[in-house]
Formats: sequence, structure tokens, C-alpha cells
Amino acid sequence: MGLVKELWQAAVALRGSIEPAEYKRFVLPFIFLRILSIRQEKHRPGAVPVPKKARWSELLAHAEDADIKLRLDDALEALEKAYPDPLRGMLPRIYATSNVDRHIVTRLFHLFSCDAFDNGDGEDLLGRIYQYFIGEFASSEGKRGGEYFTPTTIVELLVAMLEPTRGIVYDPCCGSGGMFVQSDVFAKHRGRLMFFGQESKEFTYRLCRVNLFIHGLGGDIRLGNTYSEDRHPQLKADYILSNPPFNDGSKGREGWGADQLSEDDPRLVIAGQKMPLSPRNANPMWMMHFLYHLKEGGTAGFVMAAGELSNNQTGRLEVRRTLVEADFVDCVVQLSAQLFANTQIPCTLWFLSKARTGGRESRKRTGEILFIDGRGMGALIPGSRKQKQLSPEEITRIAATYQEFRRKGRPQEVPGFARVASLQEVRDQGYALTPGRYVGAANLEDAEEFEERLPRLTAQLEQELDKAAALDARLRVLVKELRHGE
Repeated sequence: MGLVKELWQAAVALRGSIEPAEYKRFVLPFIFLRILSIRQEKHRPGAVPVPKKARWSELLAHAEDADIKLRLDDALEALEKAYPDPLRGMLPRIYATSNVDRHIVTRLFHLFSCDAFDNGDGEDLLGRIYQYFIGEFASSEGKRGGEYFTPTTIVELLVAMLEPTRGIVYDPCCGSGGMFVQSDVFAKHRGRLMFFGQESKEFTYRLCRVNLFIHGLGGDIRLGNTYSEDRHPQLKADYILSNPPFNDGSKGREGWGADQLSEDDPRLVIAGQKMPLSPRNANPMWMMHFLYHLKEGGTAGFVMAAGELSNNQTGRLEVRRTLVEADFVDCVVQLSAQLFANTQIPCTLWFLSKARTGGRESRKRTGEILFIDGRGMGALIPGSRKQKQLSPEEITRIAATYQEFRRKGRPQEVPGFARVASLQEVRDQGYALTPGRYVGAANLEDAEEFEERLPRLTAQLEQELDKAAALDARLRVLVKELRHGE
């Protein structure tokens, strides 16, 4: 990753006062254009003919010209016209009308023209650079960046646990498409996976479409709000991999839009039971959405805020209890805090499955749930003081434990790490799914999130302050009475 990081640092040095959210719109198309040109020059399988005005060599020859920003816009327009199906509307022309100094554009051309890309793996290197840059831009944007990027090791863990090899992969909040790209890597680019997704933010939607194009992947990616505008209403997927926004609707008065859903929305039914909605938190809605879009024999793996493991607010306990009683909950993995750049709260991975009765590649595991406590895993990313990442060995350990549970039987119980619990045990725990309650971890405190704990603690503090004020007032009265009695 040495060269990748050097390129990132060099690109950042050119940024000047441009905000990261804006700068990424200018930098990422350079990598896109470079990849397409290398594929054509090297006659790679799946390479697409690049219009002359969009070829890297042509643009580089004019990199010092005063009209280079206009030439860039023309190059992107030529690509959209050449490939209207995957790229129409995906490459907005922003350079000529921007305030970005043309000398920055010139230097970016020289930066991405380094000799390293002329080697045999130049195309793969640029693909990694594209993914890396997306991740770094997300980190620099903080919470906003989390809307379109899931940390790489989280994606790798989800994919390693689900093992998508053939069929439909669906992500209803697909961000920049990282789940699709990693699934294709796992499947060794055999072309046996079909990708379907939805994204509510227009820029992120374009980013995903271009990312898939760069990696030679097709996909049916649609723009729209997944809650109220399910763009794939009839889709049933073999695999669902997703990182929905944490606790969407928990802040502000508007909520997440529960009032926009129809009373007869089929997603609100689990095992024949109509579920109540939690208007101030969309987490249960995401779980119901995933379950609805799973085909028989399919499995969903997704990231969820840790507080959802034990929260008993209206609509949240009911959904969790019904998922357990209907025997859809396959595995719960609790991870450490600091794995995301945009939040310090811990997260969990949930696995809901419609393959628990067994099949050709899995055993019958009804009435059982695998709990894994990975809170002790992860180390700070080199150069970072606040963000962690999982190691390849940790990813392998968690994934192997889940595969053993799915295929061979109960994995060996490891106190503090992994244990299979019965549904009755979960009932006895009030349907709390915190792994620490089952694996014997030393710290059994529920993973209630700070955002959810703060209002409760604030209310308690206010009550105690009121009591203190009342006692203080009473004490003053008593002191005054004593003085008058002297």
C-alpha cells in the first residue's frame, strides 16, 4: 500500500482550501479515465473502446493548456455518449465552471501518470487506489462520509461469512458499491453473481455506478428512498449485504418517514404477524426490509447499531422477538468501537437466514443462534489515533466459526468469544441478543448506545438535581426557622 498512500498524500497536498466533499468530485474521475485507458492499451479482457478525446494520452498531451478543464468535461461527455446504458448521467461536467485552479488539474494529470501504472498490474493497482481514495475521502468527511463508505475490513468480514458465489446479491443502501466489489473478489470474478442495489443520495448513486463500471461489473442500481420508494419491490435475493445508516430518524422531529409507508406494506409482516413501526428509529424497518427481500434458502448479513441488541422501545423489541421466535436469527457478532471513522460507538453484525432447516451445503440449525463476541478484536490503523481495523487473522477466525456452525455443527465453545445458545435461553434473557450474555464475557453490560443512553441519563440527572434543589430549599427553611427560634 506504499504507493497508494503516497498518491493519496500527494493528492491531498494539491487540495489547498477545497473541501474534501467537493475535492473528491474532481479527483475520482482522473482515476476512472486512467483505468479505462490502461485497459484499452493493454488489450485487457472486457476493455471498452475509449473515445479519442477521453484517452489519457490525449488529455495528458494537453495537460498544460489553458483549456484543460474544458477538455476534461468534453472527455467525460464523450464517454457518456459512447456508453449511455451504464454511464448516462453518471459523469457530470464540473471542471470548466469550477473555481479549481487549472494548475491543480495539470498536477493531478502528472500525479496519475506515474510509471508504476505501466506495469502488468497497473489496472488492478488503480482499482485499489480508487477504493482507497473513496475510503480516505469518507474518513476526512467524518459522519457524512459514512453515508457512502463502509470500512474495508467490515466489508471483508461480511463477505467472508456469507461466501457469495452464485446468485443475486442485494444491497438496498449500497453507498459506493463496496459490498458488490468485494463479493466479486470473493467469487473470483467468475461472473456468477448478479448485483442489485438502491441508493438515496444522487452523488453516491453515481459513485456506485461508476465504481461497478471500473471493476467490470454490471448491476441494476436505482436511485430512491428505500423506505418509501422500494425500487426492487419483487426482488428476492440469495445474499443481502448492507450497512444501513445507524439509528436513522433518532434525531430531529421528522423521524425517518414511517408515516409515508402504506398500512398494507408487505415488508411489515414477519411470519404472518404485522409489526408495529418505531417512528423514531429505522433500525427495525431495515431488518424487516432485508427479511422481505430474502428468497428461500437465502441469508442476509448486515451492520447494525449495537443498541438494537437489547433496546425495548416500542416496535424494536417486538421485531427482535418475532425474528427470534420465527427462527430467522442465525448469528450475531458484536464488534469493538472505533471501527468506523464517522462514529465511535460499537457495531454489530446480524445474520438472518431462510436456510436454517438445512440444505445441500448447510446443516439444520433451527432453535439455535450463534453468538460471537469480537469486542476485543481490532487495532488502530497505522497513523490513526481513533480508528481501528480488523486483522486478516481476526476476520478468518470469526468467519470460520460461523461456517462451522452453518455446515458442521456446534463450534467448540470458547468462553468469552463464541457460543451457540438455544431459543429458550434467549427467551430467558428477554430476547436481548447481546453476545456477552451468552458467551460468558466478563463484561455483561448491554451495548446500549451513547446516543440512546444520553437522554435517559440526562433525565435521571435532572431528577436528581430537582431533588437536590428541593432539599436545599427545605434546608434553608429549617436553618431560617432555627435562627428565628434563637
